[in-house]
Amino acid sequence: MIGILTGLTYGLGKGVTLTARSQLYYVDQRGTDSWLLGATIGVRGRVYRRARTSIYYEIEVGISEADTIVPPRGTRFNYLALGGAGATVRVAPGMHLLTGLKWVHVSNGGIAGRSRNPDIEAVGLIVGTLIAF
Repeated sequence: MIGILTGLTYGLGKGVTLTARSQLYYVDQRGTDSWLLGATIGVRGRVYRRARTSIYYEIEVGISEADTIVPPRGTRFNYLALGGAGATVRVAPGMHLLTGLKWVHVSNGGIAGRSRNPDIEAVGLIVGTLIAF
């Protein structure tokens, strides 16, 4: 899987933010590869802060729709569960570099029956920018 994430955050206070994101993933799988579009809502929390660097964790849940069955024997509609941890570094006022690890779980939760409930578990690097406006 490879993806692009965009979203908005809203500070709740004391290093905790509410996140709303959209994701577009390319899923390289047996058979026909797929594009998966998802939407999630979650929380990001700051664990440690020192000078320009912060360590964070995040948890998100949501839904997705794919252009073909994901994974093979699965369905086009799936639920998403994401988690991650990493660091942000302030590079300019209002701009941070973000890097970390992200875990992605894609599953239909058995809505199409037990025989059509495979899942995808993926862990990978995430790199991006946070821009305040």
